[in-house]
Amino acid sequence: MNPISTLFIIYDLERGGPELRLLDFARHFPPDIKMHICVTSSNLSLLPEFLQLNANVQVVLVSKGYLELNKAFKIYRYVKANHISIINSFGLKELFLSVAIKAFSGWNLKTVHHSVDLLHQYGTIQKNLLRFLLKSTNAVLCNSEQSMKLVKGFSVPEDKIAVIKNGIDTSKFEKSSYNDQGLRTKYGFKNSDVILGTIANFRNVKNYPFLINAFRILLKRHANLRLLCVGGGYLLDEMKEVIRSHELERDVILTGYSKDVTKYLSLMDVFVLCSLQEGFPNVLLQAMSMKIPVIASDVGGCSEIISNRTNGILYPSNDLEEFIESVEMLIADRDFASRLGVNAKRTVVEKFPLNRMIDEYAAFFRPLSEF
Repeated sequence: MNPISTLFIIYDLERGGPELRLLDFARHFPPDIKMHICVTSSNLSLLPEFLQLNANVQVVLVSKGYLELNKAFKIYRYVKANHISIINSFGLKELFLSVAIKAFSGWNLKTVHHSVDLLHQYGTIQKNLLRFLLKSTNAVLCNSEQSMKLVKGFSVPEDKIAVIKNGIDTSKFEKSSYNDQGLRTKYGFKNSDVILGTIANFRNVKNYPFLINAFRILLKRHANLRLLCVGGGYLLDEMKEVIRSHELERDVILTGYSKDVTKYLSLMDVFVLCSLQEGFPNVLLQAMSMKIPVIASDVGGCSEIISNRTNGILYPSNDLEEFIESVEMLIADRDFASRLGVNAKRTVVEKFPLNRMIDEYAAFFRPLSEF
């Protein structure tokens, strides 16, 4: 069987869900799928890890795809030279580039757009452009049923849409594999402390002000509670000021970016995700794989992962009373919290393993390349 050469055009190689999924592809795709990557920005923190895998990575800096057709033509020359038959886009700019390259080729290439979020950041003009570009796309891949519903709203025929939910390597997320005493000492955590934790970049959509406000209330009732926040982002400094203004520096730990989130997950007694919007959050799968009881806002694909009060807890987004009640329930009833953790692990192992995701992507690409 001749290899299927496929190009992924993506906005950066930072530590986000789509970028880490590409890294999983580079590690685990079967030999008959040859992978190429084109990055359109200089944000490349994951590049060394791709290069260690001998991945084919090109960087073509593009600020606005529709104004830089010369950049699209440059990528087209790469596509032609490497006999690429499928172009995958992440993001609106990258979708424009893929459609332009398809036009340069005489419309012979197959194009796939990956819809990995809930389009909350798109304005009217962007949504109209997305609607137009999707008409020229052969297929749309979604990572949640919720994302699929949104894509259908852009007049995309159902037979052009596929859903492949995320999967993780559960062997990398085993709580027993980590000795967390060194980190507990570093951050001054006592054995009696209950550690509430989250892993999310500091962006508006992650709703950190809500979490910090809820923690202030909880701390007054539970003096041994601590909050551990892992992530960076443009709102980090602002949140540091909020924490200082409320004199919470001892009780709220901000780690910044981390390449190894597993060591921080190993510290957490309860994992929370307070997002206003989500696609299909890998971090929930990671926490659940480590048997950590999870609480998440009922947005996006979270309800496709969590069965409420069976393998985790869902609460209505921005509902402070429900969130606080959920945290206190897990603090008060450790047996219930433990059962949630055990069921959470079972869910990830049975429904969201990495090999299932890789197999589904391979099964999607193979027939697409034959048309």
